[in-house]
Amino acid sequence: MEIYKVLHYAHVLLKKKSTPVTKFTDQLREFVKNLVTTAHAFEGGGIASPQVGVNKRIFIGDYTLAFEGKRGFEKKENDFLVFDKDGNKIDVKFPMIFINPEIVEKSDPITTNWEGCLSFPDAESFEIPRFNTILLRAQNEFGEFFTVKTTHLYAAVNFQHEVDHLDGILMIDHWNKKDYSEKDIVAAIKDHGDDPKERKRIKKLKLIDANKINFDFI
Repeated sequence: MEIYKVLHYAHVLLKKKSTPVTKFTDQLREFVKNLVTTAHAFEGGGIASPQVGVNKRIFIGDYTLAFEGKRGFEKKENDFLVFDKDGNKIDVKFPMIFINPEIVEKSDPITTNWEGCLSFPDAESFEIPRFNTILLRAQNEFGEFFTVKTTHLYAAVNFQHEVDHLDGILMIDHWNKKDYSEKDIVAAIKDHGDDPKERKRIKKLKLIDANKINFDFI
């Protein structure tokens, strides 16, 4: 598996709206496997394809640690349900691939201030209003439709965060401008990249620039 370079704020491709996937090819399936590997390499619970410079409507989610309570979240019965295209309940298997996702229902508003992003490493986070109950419809890597209904806080927030990425919307777009300095945000991200330990770690990963690859599903 390959690991892709993750773009950091304020890279221009992070603000570009992504287009739907129409070609479900072997190369697409290889890409999503690498996207999963990339998320794991950077310890992310999710990652959207624009974050590696590919502006297609794809994101992955791996909520295993959150569901096991290792990220401070409790998993309750029926708070994460997956259904096939016929409405039959199916088993939950992580990581999950979401292609052309659409949030069709949202309710139960909350506000969270713990939200993070791989494109904002080491940058301080500020409150973002989200919804706790989400119904999301998407396709898997083979083009098959499915839906997910969740009231699990981590998953619900992640769905909204990743779909935002597909629309070119970032965390900073939600923040109250009185609460932060963009200069400080950019400086924190730069300091992260300049840290000798991080530079050494990144070098070992041998990152691939996904935005330089001519994928056949684009």
